[in-house]
Formats: sequence, C-alpha cells, structure tokens
Amino acid sequence: MAPGTEPPHPLRLVSARRVVTMTGADRSGPQGLVCLGDRIIAVGDRAGLAARFPRAARTDFGDAVIVPGFNDAHMHPSLVAEDALHADLSPGRITSPEELAAALRAQAARTPEGAWVRASGYDHGKTTGGRIIDRHDLDRICPAHPALVIHVACHWAVANSAALAAGGLDDDSADPPGGGLGRDPAGHLNGILYEQAMFDYAVAAMARGGTPIIPPSGPADRRRALRGVLTSLNAVGITSAGDLLVGPDAIETYQEAQRHGELPVRLNLMVAHPHFDALRGLGLRSGFGGDRLRLNGVKAFVDGAIGGGTALLAEPYEGRAHDHGQQVLTSRELNDLVRAVHAADTRIAVHANGDRAVDLLLDAYEGAQSADPRPHLRHRIEHCTVVTEDIVRRIKRLDAVVVPFASYVGYHGDKLPGWYGGRRLERMFAHRWFLDAGITVAGASDHPCAPPDPLLGIQSCVTRTAADGAVLGGNQRISPREALRLYTVGAAEASDEAAVKGRLAPGHLADFTVLGDDPLAVDPRTIACIPVLATWVGGEQVWSAS
Repeated sequence: MAPGTEPPHPLRLVSARRVVTMTGADRSGPQGLVCLGDRIIAVGDRAGLAARFPRAARTDFGDAVIVPGFNDAHMHPSLVAEDALHADLSPGRITSPEELAAALRAQAARTPEGAWVRASGYDHGKTTGGRIIDRHDLDRICPAHPALVIHVACHWAVANSAALAAGGLDDDSADPPGGGLGRDPAGHLNGILYEQAMFDYAVAAMARGGTPIIPPSGPADRRRALRGVLTSLNAVGITSAGDLLVGPDAIETYQEAQRHGELPVRLNLMVAHPHFDALRGLGLRSGFGGDRLRLNGVKAFVDGAIGGGTALLAEPYEGRAHDHGQQVLTSRELNDLVRAVHAADTRIAVHANGDRAVDLLLDAYEGAQSADPRPHLRHRIEHCTVVTEDIVRRIKRLDAVVVPFASYVGYHGDKLPGWYGGRRLERMFAHRWFLDAGITVAGASDHPCAPPDPLLGIQSCVTRTAADGAVLGGNQRISPREALRLYTVGAAEASDEAAVKGRLAPGHLADFTVLGDDPLAVDPRTIACIPVLATWVGGEQVWSAS
C-alpha cells in the first residue's frame, strides 16, 4: 500500500429512496443499511446512519428501491447449465416449425456424425401450433445423429429412431414403471417418452451408477456454462436459489465453482432420491455445508407435470374422460422412501402437482411423523398445484412447507383452461388459501420450465392474469407485499435459513436487490417491467445494469 493511504473502511452505507426490509422497520421508512463485511449491522434513515457511521464508504442508489435479495426456492441451475451447451428451443427464440428445424440442423452441423443432438425448451403450444413433433420429424431433420428434444415442462421428450435404438426401445418395448412410451394409432413407437421413460436417458442410468445413454458433458464445459447461468440469475435480482435435482456431476461442478470463487448465488441443493443411500452412508443431513453451498435434503417425485398434462388428478383432465395423469413412484415406494429419509433426520422435498398426488404424499408424511415424530423436520411439497380445502387443512396440521409455481398463470396460463377448466383453476396455485391458513409458502419459478424472473412471479400471483388477458383463479390473488414475501422470507423459511436470509435486518446476510421502482406501490400489472439495477451478495455488488 502506498505511503499515506488508508485501506478501504470495512463499513459501507448503501442508500436509496426506500429500503423494504420485510420487517416491522418498514413503517419507519428506512432509506439505508450499513454492511460490515457480509452482514448487515444497521438499518435506518440516510442521515441518521451517516451520522452514526461517518467513516463508512457510501453507495447511493438515488431514487431506486432496495429489497431483500430474491430467493427462488425451486429451480434447476445445473440443468439449465447443461442445456446451455446444446440447442435452445425455448419459445423466446423459436416460434415456428421452420425455426425449430433450423436450430436443430445447426446443432447437428456442429456435432460429429453419430454423436447426440440434444435440445431443450420445446413448447409445442407456442412453437408448432399445438402439434407435437415425433420421431419421423426428427429423423428428417437429424438423419445422421441420435436426437432428443426435451419439452419445456421437463417431463416428456421426443426421440428420433436412432435415439430409440440407443436406448434399446422398439415396438415390443413395455412402458417402464413410472413412465410411458408414446405410440401412433397403429401401435408403433412415435418417439415421445413420458416421465421415467425420458429420465432413463438423462438421469436414471447415472443415478444407478450405470452407463448413461447420453454421454455427459465434460466438467470444464459444465463449469463454464454454470458461470453464465448464475450471472443471468443475478441479472433478475436472484441472490439465493434451490437446485432441486442434483447428482454427483452437478455437485462436483458446484464445488469447483465455489473453489474458484464463482458462486455469486447462494445454493441450496436437493439431491435426487436415487442417491439417498450414499448420503445416508456418509451421515450427511439437511444443513450440511456453508452459506454459499449447502445440502438441503432429498428430492423425489409422485407424479408428472402440470404443463405436460401428466399431473395425477382426482378428476380426469378436461375432454380426456379416463385420463387422470401419471403416478411416477408407486405408493409403496413413496412411503418407504419418505420414512427412510425422515428416519435419517433429513428433509425431503417431493414433487406433487395433482390433488391425487398431494393426497398420496400427505399420507406418506403423516405416516412417517406418526411412526417417528420429528416435528423439527418440515418436509416440503414441491408445486402442490391442485388442492382442496381438506388438503390445505392437512398441510397445516403437518406444518409442511409448500413451494407452488409463482409465474405459471402469467407465463403458461393460456394453455391451462383447456386442460383443467375454470372451476379447477380456482384451486390451483392456491397462494391465497395457503397464506390464509398460516402455511409457509415459498416463491419458485421451476426454471427452465418458466422464466426465472421473480418480478414476473410476483406480478402473476398478484394479478392471476395470463398473457392473453384472461384472469385465472382470481380468488387466489394475493397482495404485492405477500407476493414479495414468497421470494424473501418464505423462501428462507423453506430452507430453514430465516435467521439469516429474507429480511434486511441487523445480523442478516447483506444480500439485496436494487430496483428501479417500488413493487409494493406501482400498478400491479407493471411489476414485471420494473428494472433490476443491481444485485448484491454478502455486501458486494455481483451484478449491475450499468
């Protein structure tokens, strides 16, 4: 250090027009907070803080508004990173069959003959006019490669003939347990792989320790892609996230990123349930790790997807008289898994979309708690999309945590009435019912199944308005402050970190998001348009719009 100079002062005063603390201090109209290292030590008005801490370095955001850093409790950053290494067919980029074919041909041109062409984000409703592409379409587009196109809901995919052969599938193949093989009217495989049939390609073989059907990407490529994904999350104001389906490759990538100082988002990891025995053998439980990378528990599935039309429903889908959806784990497998994870003093988060699936999961949770009471273990219900008033009461009695989709109405709403009907939509994404019952509710996008933008999720919960202007289940609307709470306090409670996350208060981590306007005061129809100006994690700015 040059003679006569002083090191930077460890205190920093950050100020703006308003600081939304998500505590009782909001009523006093705070305009600033003071960080000491990665923690907040004071919150108050700008002048008072300046007088108390005259030597603090200062950062003033003028007319902006500071909120606690957004925390998305359920997304898939490692999956998004893997997808980024392949063709992106998301409707933001691909809007027609011609564009889809061009994107796949371009990917094939970059891929050695015989190697896999992979693509994700395909939305048949927004790209191919509601018609689902099949194996023959992919055979024409990618004749020299095995090809797999994953739907945006991530619960079904389309394989070409070479990919089916690589997986050992032909017209005589039986549906795998928890999955299905699509067929044409003549009974021939059409290339569509539902649920476990799709997972057998990308997840299950690796989870069983076998040889994956599709060779995984290399560690360096995964880490490079992850850097871009985490930066994109910072750009929408996210400071923490839950990665809800990880295996050894993803854990290795995250550890390498942390070792190189490349985790600008705090991660809570839920390990895919086939790896549970390995966790149990090592004695690892929920909470293991640090404040950047942490084990939060085990992830499993009861049923399929809302957007994929495979959620397990008590009443059949609209216009599909005998179709109640898909159960992925059998009831016995589900009960055995829940009891084993519960007995290991570890939290389990289970994907359950349809009301029939949620009922089955609650049976399992009630059985585990009755046989072995562990009230501190607040297990989670991921998505918990279609519910009844009785389901809500059961969740409250168990003190379980629910993690519903936040932005589904706003982003996917146009396709929902045709599958579920208007009356059923009044008990879907039931944020109002959950909050009124005193249930812990977290905000989640399930990205890449929907955009990661928390402001879009907040707007969707407040307005319940689809992109076409239709209001879907308006009885489940919540206030802007309640919606902001989903992505702050609620998400922190869902990962058992409310003591250090979710609020801007002394002793909490200095994670915050700087917005161009106040989401609690603007027209709710414009919340998603508020610009994110900066994102801070641990008292350091990790992203700026300027």
